[in-house]
Amino acid sequence: MKTFITSIIAAIVLTGTVAFSATPKPAKRSNIAAINQTLDRYSDAVTNGQLTNIEQLFSEQFHQRIVQRKKGNSFNKKQLVSFLKNQRNVQQNCETDYSILEENDGVTIAKIEMKYKEFSRIDYVTISQTDQGYQINQVISTFE
Repeated sequence: MKTFITSIIAAIVLTGTVAFSATPKPAKRSNIAAINQTLDRYSDAVTNGQLTNIEQLFSEQFHQRIVQRKKGNSFNKKQLVSFLKNQRNVQQNCETDYSILEENDGVTIAKIEMKYKEFSRIDYVTISQTDQGYQINQVISTFE
């Protein structure tokens, strides 16, 4: 009888443990094609002056920080869009490449490298999934 009661208690504990143990949910993957399109559009805007629907590329909370020689300047969406519009169809003499550093659950951090003859500009870009699709929230630019 003692063995029977012990077996029942063990079964209840085991069932409770299995039933209430949370299986970790895998990180929700973003739409890589849409992220790549966002990165391509940003790269084309900055390096080739291609500005089709440029306002939709950036979120309303967008900000950019440019760090150069320990000094920094910050810009909001309106300021960057205005600057880019003044650079319409101006092609930069650089090679551009990007890689996705981190991506999960609707947020992506990418590194865009623009290699000029004498220096490189590196933009760290944060992209979020919004109601309007994937938009850029933040860009931090550094120079090497």
